[in-house]
Amino acid sequence: MTNYNKKQSTNLIFILILVTIFFIFSCTGSKLVTSIGEPAWKNNIPLEKSYEKIIIQKFEVDQDLERNYPGVTVTCESTLMNELLKVSSISKIEKARASSVRQRGALVVKTRVTALRLVGSNASSEMAVNVRLIDSATGKIIRKKDLSTLSSKSGNSDQMLPYALGKIIAQYVAVALKGN
Repeated sequence: MTNYNKKQSTNLIFILILVTIFFIFSCTGSKLVTSIGEPAWKNNIPLEKSYEKIIIQKFEVDQDLERNYPGVTVTCESTLMNELLKVSSISKIEKARASSVRQRGALVVKTRVTALRLVGSNASSEMAVNVRLIDSATGKIIRKKDLSTLSSKSGNSDQMLPYALGKIIAQYVAVALKGN
């Protein structure tokens, strides 16, 4: 009879553990990671409209970041332009210092630097931006995405971060324009 009691006790403990786990998970609720704005799948499909020209606006950056890291955004902008000439089917690419006059058939690439941290080899350096693709004729944002060098596993040095991010942005724009 004692063997029966041990088996019954083991089963009871097992059931209590399962019930406890169930209650723990049901109380915490399910928390899904979602991005605000467009669904992730939408960023991977080409734009519906065809464009003949790309206008790269001057990167928006906090003045303190610009002062602490002079020339970093200019390097990133230049790399973006050079890479787009290589990977995009659109050959008309220009830089604009301010909002351009509305142009039919032009895609505006507007970029805001959201993080810029160059800390040397002992810690993680990062350069991150928010990229918006805007239809120049309508002024409507047709795509936006946050991009960062942290997601790129290329082990870039601090000096190479602006170049790496310029390439990342160019790839993003080229994928969006794939239908052109």
